[in-house]
Amino acid sequence: MDDHQEVAFAVYNDGNIAFISLLDGEVFKKYTIAGLSGSSPTHQDATNFSHKTNMQGNSITSVSKDRDRLALGTSDGRILTVLVNFSESFDKGKRIVHPEVSEAETVIVNNEGKGLNSVTSRRDESATVTAVHTEDGKLVLISSAVERTLFGERERKEIKKDITDLVAQGGLNQIASSVSPPLQGGDKEEGGKPVRGTMPVPHNSVHLTEQRNSTGITSLALDLFMENLYVGTSSGELFHINVRDRGSPYLAEKVKVSDHAITALGFLLGDVSLVVGDHGGGVNVWMQVRDEVSPSGWTLKKVHTLTSHNAPVLAIAQSMRDKGFVTAAADGIVHLNHATSEQTLLHLKTKSIPATLSFSPKANGILVADSNNHLFRWMISNPHPEITLKTLFGPVWYEGYEKPEFIWQSTGGTDDFEPKLSLVPLIFGTIKGTVYALIIAVPIGIFAALYTSQFLHNSLKIIKPIIEIMAALPSVILGFLAGLWLAPLMERIFPAIIIMPFFITLSIVVALFIWKILPVFGKGWYRHGTEALVLIPFIVGAVYVSLRHGGVFESVFLGGDYREWFSNTLGLGYDQRNAVVVGIAMGFAVIPLIFTISEDAMSNVPNSLRSASLALGATPWQTAVRVILPTASPGIFSAIMIGFGRAVGETMIMLMATGNTPIMDWNLFNGFRALSANIAVEIPEAPFGGTLYRVLFLAALLLFVTTFIVNTLAEMVRQRMRLRYSKL
Repeated sequence: MDDHQEVAFAVYNDGNIAFISLLDGEVFKKYTIAGLSGSSPTHQDATNFSHKTNMQGNSITSVSKDRDRLALGTSDGRILTVLVNFSESFDKGKRIVHPEVSEAETVIVNNEGKGLNSVTSRRDESATVTAVHTEDGKLVLISSAVERTLFGERERKEIKKDITDLVAQGGLNQIASSVSPPLQGGDKEEGGKPVRGTMPVPHNSVHLTEQRNSTGITSLALDLFMENLYVGTSSGELFHINVRDRGSPYLAEKVKVSDHAITALGFLLGDVSLVVGDHGGGVNVWMQVRDEVSPSGWTLKKVHTLTSHNAPVLAIAQSMRDKGFVTAAADGIVHLNHATSEQTLLHLKTKSIPATLSFSPKANGILVADSNNHLFRWMISNPHPEITLKTLFGPVWYEGYEKPEFIWQSTGGTDDFEPKLSLVPLIFGTIKGTVYALIIAVPIGIFAALYTSQFLHNSLKIIKPIIEIMAALPSVILGFLAGLWLAPLMERIFPAIIIMPFFITLSIVVALFIWKILPVFGKGWYRHGTEALVLIPFIVGAVYVSLRHGGVFESVFLGGDYREWFSNTLGLGYDQRNAVVVGIAMGFAVIPLIFTISEDAMSNVPNSLRSASLALGATPWQTAVRVILPTASPGIFSAIMIGFGRAVGETMIMLMATGNTPIMDWNLFNGFRALSANIAVEIPEAPFGGTLYRVLFLAALLLFVTTFIVNTLAEMVRQRMRLRYSKL
């Protein structure tokens, strides 16, 4: 079919090509391939046209379609190359499709005139590679390439090599094929009405059947890269022959892929994954996967299993838009499948045995010709075949991966890219960023609130509005500072950051010791609640000492380079923009919320409770921990939940302070990608109404539902806690 599903063409085994208007079912153009005798199809009416085959001349016995190029194997051992193209013109605003046919070189495969059972062929700008299986059981590899000599001249190099031994050594010894009896033409009716678009199918069609007492070639497939030839057999074995070196091909692997005969082979878009259909109706997708045990480092593995047919699979047609494909079985059932999601989306029915199958270039139409001379056409709307609950939330085995994984990668560099739209790495990244932010923000916020409300002198409580002003800082400023200033700074001084907690703790101990030995009159210089200011010079000194000795620590204990030490000793990589940076920046944004709400909750604890505790002999610290904190716990819990909601929904800090790599690793020094940041990154490039567009809206819905559920549960817990402690 052409791109607009207005014109289709049928190639008959006597060499005639009929161009059919899919709008009205008429044959409007005919072409006869030179070198093959036969009569052109005769138009009978708008819905039915018959065609008689001249069986006296040579005929087409096999065909391989490579884009707009057809490689036709004949009954006398030749390969004819035919190019069929469509051009367009417009007349008074109406599009007119013009089919064009041209013939290229003819290759003689078998000088003895033996026919060709099957053929597969590929071509690029400089080379053509063809593999054929002949009637006398030979497997022949034919290649031609244009090479430049040392003098800049173009030289054509041709190779024809019998590679039958490569499969014979693997247990292949006989041929398995049977020729069906001539099919009867004529019109078929359904419910007393003629079926539109009926057409004859080739006579003398070859149907592959299972030979239980022998092993034989049943199907061939050559990939787009012209490096891998796959040979299916009647014993269910698949031979992988490496033909990269045309002069010295070799058997790379033999795999048992089915208990039944392999009846059809076909590639998915990109020619990485191979679809295998068998005599039992099974449909599976195989792919080369890295394997340390295999001598070549690669092995074929089954990566997807689709819904089986109830009869032998006869034909496979790939989609040119995605990883979808169509299969047809001998019982007339046609399946529309998608490999990534492992879905069988449609079950279609024809009148009889399908003879050939075609998927429209835009993957929105299917053509099937059956053995009763009917041409069936279906218009398809299949906008989002790659999305299921499994592909969104479960592991999927994608092309190029060694096992099923959770992957987010919405775009690629080629048209045959397989979208990977798992939301699990994004959910994981959101949780990771939130956890690390709360680890930093919750202790600092709560203990700062406890000290401010219970111990700080009233003259210094101006610190509370100052901290509250921090909450007004735009998150884009925090993200900018974290990504462009904090992350590079931490990378340079990271060894000093490692030893900094030790020196800070030591400085606090020293400050406490000095405070203890100070005479009473010296302590009188300070108001009660301001003694913590004494710690400031000690902590600043500890930071200075850490920075001065960070290089010494790195040289002595980390082998001179902390990144290599992390990698070699701990197996951890260090990214400049990592979870530690996000935790600090996000914590800075969340601390004001937790501090403010917690401080209000602690300050609102009745003074009678505090006074009663002190009157009974408790110290101020015991009172703060055992009375103030439990009583204010509902408010503290609310503060934590509000901080959690802020961290989950944060966008700019997540976007600018992380590497935005959607990986699943709790490593502190790796980046990640959160749901909110992913929406901000992807939505400008997402096609309106497309699959990615809808998945991003689903991600936004997940954020909303998550925060709604968490806040609801938090409110329920807060109310129960409030009821419990209100009785104190």
